[in-house]
Amino acid sequence: MTARRWLFVIWGCFFARTAFYSAALPLWEGFDEWSHFAVIRRMALRGEPLVPRDSPVPRDVAASLQLAPVPWALRASPLPSLTHDAYWRLPAAERADREAAFRSMPARWAFEDSAGSLAAYEALQPPLYGWLMVPVSRAAVRRGLADEVLWLRLVSSAIGSLAIPLMLLVGRSVFRSDAVALGCAAVVAAMPEFSFDVARVGNECLAVVLFTLLTWLALEAVLKGLSYRRAAAIGVVLGFGLLTKAYFLAAVPAIAVLAAYALWRSEGQRLRVLFGALIIAAASFSISGWWYVRNLRTTGTLSGLNEAVMLKGTGQAAILHRAAEVHWVRAVDTILLSHLWFGGWSGLTVRSWMYHLFYALMILAAIGLVRAIRQPAVAIAAVIYAWFWIGQLYNVLLLFLSKGMSGSMGWYMYAVIAAEVTICTAGLRALAPAKWKPWVPFAGAGLFTLLDLYTVHFVALPYYTGMTAHRANGALAVFHLHDLAPVGISGVFARLDAFKATIVSKPLLVVLWAAYLAATIALPAICCARRSDARL
Repeated sequence: MTARRWLFVIWGCFFARTAFYSAALPLWEGFDEWSHFAVIRRMALRGEPLVPRDSPVPRDVAASLQLAPVPWALRASPLPSLTHDAYWRLPAAERADREAAFRSMPARWAFEDSAGSLAAYEALQPPLYGWLMVPVSRAAVRRGLADEVLWLRLVSSAIGSLAIPLMLLVGRSVFRSDAVALGCAAVVAAMPEFSFDVARVGNECLAVVLFTLLTWLALEAVLKGLSYRRAAAIGVVLGFGLLTKAYFLAAVPAIAVLAAYALWRSEGQRLRVLFGALIIAAASFSISGWWYVRNLRTTGTLSGLNEAVMLKGTGQAAILHRAAEVHWVRAVDTILLSHLWFGGWSGLTVRSWMYHLFYALMILAAIGLVRAIRQPAVAIAAVIYAWFWIGQLYNVLLLFLSKGMSGSMGWYMYAVIAAEVTICTAGLRALAPAKWKPWVPFAGAGLFTLLDLYTVHFVALPYYTGMTAHRANGALAVFHLHDLAPVGISGVFARLDAFKATIVSKPLLVVLWAAYLAATIALPAICCARRSDARL
């Protein structure tokens, strides 16, 4: 089969995986999902292109948070709101009454504000993702809240899936090998937390795609020359990225460093490179500059995010001066842990040795990178990745000073997943003997496949269906096969169907699960099938 056909197989596997995630994940289990949804709703039904950050959420959203089980992160919510732990301890009749009340919410509640204190706080995010989701929301709103959430999840998954073909392009630019590039795409498609991240209502799916596209354009521009067309493309993508997620600010210095490198090595064409850099700046600012000027005027900060607003009276020197107070080892561990697998908003985790296995591979990749970074393409990917890490560590500092926590959100790292997978692959291939180089993508996809199958079947689904619960110390109880007996396999799919879209049913969930299982297992098999072409 040609590389294009293999790509469509990998892409299809990812679609099958995220379709199951979108249908099976409980309502609002995605990170900040209900607030992202509330912002889209106000844009779609109130005609508000820019939603005030203190806007009340729709009445049906507020009611759903009282009727359906909520993520563990919302365990402090007042009654009658209940976490999955408490919900599945209710008598069956009371659970049925709650779901019946959810199904019978009047359609007009979608157009009414809630009376409580819940606010659509995700309105502080740049608006591009919300604008794109407005037609989907308008088309699905009459079908009910659960249906609207499902369609928004599916469209978000479709957007996020574009990272798979873009990963192939990045891999080709770095390795000049279709087989290795396809292996990198399969690794990304197998990552369980990435599927969690894009199969929800939230702007991360669009941000990942735009950052991956920006990574490929930067590679092409430095390796082949910064033409005016490439400069315009970089500026447009960067501008749209800045209108999607504030962490694109970390891409600005990375692009500046790469432009400086292109200027240094372009003897005789420096004027052309300078004009190209100006085109990048002008294009990105013309698209997104108004948003950041608006942030400065309304919040006194560039990003407009809560942590920055809370610290706006503190100078940068004072912020950096307190960096020594942060527990940096714990912060980095939190980022890596929640990047590899953190479940959904219930903060589910696995045994520490599983994370440490991946940490060991990261260390080996970093050692090999010392040798591999001599390749210009690997060095470019490393620059993009390093600057994003600098942004993450600065966010750790802001979170520590504003909220007292040493950590940051590891799922943000999927923005630079193309750079991450390519430099890790390059580093591991640099260390591996020649006969083992073709097996590097297979090993990556295989490990993530095992992690995905374990976390879905032994952590996430048991928790979401009431077979496990948190202990008094907050740790999640370990699932044992005898915990399945009171519920049964049929009961698992029946419980997954609770508070879901009308199209979702127990038979459909079984079909989606079977497709997910086949697709997940197929990804390392594809890497194995292509290994003979990955010897370069």
